[in-house]
Amino acid sequence: MYNVIIVDDEELVIKSLKASVDWESCGFQVVGYAQSGEEAIREVRRHMPDVIFSDIRMPGMNGLELIKRLKDDGISAKFIVVSGLAEFALAQKAIQNGVFGYCLKPFDEMEITGYLHRIKKELDAARSLPEEDMLDLIDSDTPDANDRFMRQLYFAGIVRPGADKLRLMLSVKREKQSSPNMSCLALRIGYRKFLYVMADRVADELQPLLCSGDSGISKGIGFSRPFADLNGMNHAIVEAELGAYHYFTAVDPHLFRELPDSGDRKAAIPSLSSECNRMAYLTRLDEMLPSFANGQYDIRHAMLLYNDCISHLCRWGWDTADLYLYSFDQLADLFEDVREMVAYLKRLFVEEQAEHRFNAQPGRNQTLTAVLNYLDGHFGEDITIQGISKMFSLNANYISQLFRKELDKTFTEYLNGLRMERATALLRTTSIPINEIAEQVGYKDYFYFSKLFKKTRGVPPKSYRNEHRPSHFSIGS
Repeated sequence: MYNVIIVDDEELVIKSLKASVDWESCGFQVVGYAQSGEEAIREVRRHMPDVIFSDIRMPGMNGLELIKRLKDDGISAKFIVVSGLAEFALAQKAIQNGVFGYCLKPFDEMEITGYLHRIKKELDAARSLPEEDMLDLIDSDTPDANDRFMRQLYFAGIVRPGADKLRLMLSVKREKQSSPNMSCLALRIGYRKFLYVMADRVADELQPLLCSGDSGISKGIGFSRPFADLNGMNHAIVEAELGAYHYFTAVDPHLFRELPDSGDRKAAIPSLSSECNRMAYLTRLDEMLPSFANGQYDIRHAMLLYNDCISHLCRWGWDTADLYLYSFDQLADLFEDVREMVAYLKRLFVEEQAEHRFNAQPGRNQTLTAVLNYLDGHFGEDITIQGISKMFSLNANYISQLFRKELDKTFTEYLNGLRMERATALLRTTSIPINEIAEQVGYKDYFYFSKLFKKTRGVPPKSYRNEHRPSHFSIGS
């Protein structure tokens, strides 16, 4: 619903205009009115409307002066001037100065609804921000990225210049959220993973609705704290993502808790590397579960614990390079929750004791060929070495050793190589949006894909596309 303010020094005219149109059916609501220019300025700053109807002739500040003042203040609303036949020349001057249109008294419903339909079409288009461009700005470190990003949000009516801070909502393992009163920029950053940029006042209203324990819909949704502009975006994404993955460690995944501290708390979780006895290690794993349940630890600590265990297996002689995880998405895709993760780690330690049985396994080349054939045809799917080990009834450590010996690379390096080859081909030859390419080649997080692509190809995906596409090839928005 778009907001409207009516300005006229005659209360009867204001009432007449309000009664002339079915505002709601046109997608608008009248949120305020004023009977002078100064009062109008206060109302506009309070409501930040999308449309302003203003009389041309008013005592003191007239309509043209009001419009100029508001435009000088950075107000991007659509202006429609209201005039009688005697002020027709002034109305024409207003049109020349950039107002959207004018309407004559007495009011004609068809004339006003015509303006409203045209305005709504323009506002809807403005709010349909180019997703790929906005993701590129968020991922960019260029000096003008912040200004361009904030201008887009102002123009789309998502934030009010000088009046709003930003907040993020991030959802994982959920479909796109939608609400008629949810004014925000929605970006798909992975498979069933969305980032919503909104004004802090909007988030303040939305968060209690989505994150109440009774709603049953808080699982997989997190909010950031308020921040000023793009410079605070990366920190805010981490905050929102921690909230979204609260369910992974919580006893009750639907019970929302206060936003965790997003600072570096790596030292907060004790390392298990000092435990040399396998039984002692397994006992320590069980002892740590209550610390996750009571909120002392979150998904960051779960991933640290997981990778610490993998490092321990490496020190015991396992080839564990392909078992490490690098994102919360990977951890949450692999395990339902931290309890399942701990159970898996305990099984790994049991397997480690019987690892010698796999070293003498025959048919190594045939096994590798079967695995490679599967990867070549399914690299765009959700593939992990753990999943491959189950599929082929092989020990994960054995698969890692097989890749190192026969291909001189890790399982992960081989899989990423396949995915990057396909991604570069799609960037060169198609207009598929980059976030969709990331999903097609097997990456569920846009920012992780972008970071990995830049690491392997030397430039971000968008720069690679611009440099390598044929001159006749046009990339769609």
